[in-house]
Amino acid sequence: MELFIVLFMMIIHQWLIIPIIKRKVGYERPDEPTIFYAYKTKWQLPAELGIVVLAVAAVALFTSTLGIWSVLFIPVAMSGILALRGVLEKKYEPYMKHYVISFIQASVLLSAFISLIVYAWVMNGV
Repeated sequence: MELFIVLFMMIIHQWLIIPIIKRKVGYERPDEPTIFYAYKTKWQLPAELGIVVLAVAAVALFTSTLGIWSVLFIPVAMSGILALRGVLEKKYEPYMKHYVISFIQASVLLSAFISLIVYAWVMNGV
């Protein structure tokens, strides 16, 4: 049941809240829309891939110690990637205000996973 609640909230966030935020900040699509993210610097893609590799390595290394809790490296890495994108968008294209959406997505992702952790602790009686 909890999985359906998380999926429902994600659908609401992705299809309802993000379009409203895009309208509010005056989100502009690029002239040539692509399905891939428009990287702002030449090192951004390698940095994001590095974050992914670090997260996977941390999960692999710490699973024996942390158990199932090692999976928390994944949302932290995803939030880090979104925060990195937000910082670079604010630095290189501050007039477009796309960074607002990246920062909101990073904070929503972290708050969702923190809520799941608190819920797990409460349900397990820790």
